[in-house]
Amino acid sequence: MASNLAYAYPIEATGAGLSIVPSVPVVPAFSNDLFTRFIDYTDRKATTIKGYVTCIRQFAKWLQAEGIQQPTRDDVKAYRDYLNTRDLKAGTRAQYLRAVKHFFKWTASEGLYPNIAENIHGAKVRRDIHKRDALPDEAVSKVAESIDTTDENGKRALAMYLLCVVNGTRCVELSRLNCEDIKTLGGITYIYLHGKGHDEADQKEALIEPVAEAVRDYLDHRAEPVKAKSPLFTSTSNRNKGGRISEKAISTMLKRVLQGAGYDSDRLTAHSLRHNSGTGAHKAGIDLYGVQSLMRHVDPATSEIYIHDDDNAAAELTGRAAIYDYYFSGKTIQPVMPELQAAITTLTQDEQAAVLAYIEAMKGGKNG
Repeated sequence: MASNLAYAYPIEATGAGLSIVPSVPVVPAFSNDLFTRFIDYTDRKATTIKGYVTCIRQFAKWLQAEGIQQPTRDDVKAYRDYLNTRDLKAGTRAQYLRAVKHFFKWTASEGLYPNIAENIHGAKVRRDIHKRDALPDEAVSKVAESIDTTDENGKRALAMYLLCVVNGTRCVELSRLNCEDIKTLGGITYIYLHGKGHDEADQKEALIEPVAEAVRDYLDHRAEPVKAKSPLFTSTSNRNKGGRISEKAISTMLKRVLQGAGYDSDRLTAHSLRHNSGTGAHKAGIDLYGVQSLMRHVDPATSEIYIHDDDNAAAELTGRAAIYDYYFSGKTIQPVMPELQAAITTLTQDEQAAVLAYIEAMKGGKNG
């Protein structure tokens, strides 16, 4: 990409007359106003902007404390080293540096300041270790059985719990759901999720009957009228009665469900249930292509073993049912060629894509 930075070309006398000699770029002035302009420019969701503001303010404060008015590449490296001395998690340090890199990428694209942070690497965050534990296998059904479903709150808790365990639904996705996002098409009940990084409810997931029944049972018994635009999960508290339940509140509710069943640990949270969904699918015998599709992961490295599968209702229902059966009845599917699955996990994303393309080509040849 061509730079918009201005260059100075001094005129120099030579034996043949005057010639123009290119010089180094004239670095535009750096000012704190750039930080404000960057935030205004960043067309992101409010939560993301808040994250950028926090990270960029941290960098601005560091520059001020160090008396740096015209930061250089070495200054960005020094800031990275400074972050490494602070009592911060590797993921937090990486987030701070990522915001700075995004900031200077923007200044360069606008011709405001060179990209002095390009290719500067920060703390490596290991992706092969879950930040939270999953429930023990035998605990998944026990927790469900421990939920008292004689009232609205209990029916709501069971519906949310099963959506998390069987469909891998995130708390933020549960919070965003509206009643109209539950639809029945061709005899199959679907849920339309407003997923991570999406601006609308455009991620369709099939619900197996035990999960769909739990959702219907909750809706049939809740005090608030069921209207298309009303939240699927509504609050019963006096302060927010009938209102949408926040992501944080749902996380707290599910944490209490775990605690009520005797599973109280700092490493067990609502998000642990999503881990159970992924690991349960794999342990139940779903192949690697199917697991990634069920978990809606784009990058296979996100969960180590997930790659790709055809997105069709039959395959998805089989997968969801396998997760449920594994935890609630102990049934598993015998994996096809487990040695091949193990080998696939060692491939890069491009290599996995090539394998998938080859398999699809072979299917086409066989069908032809």
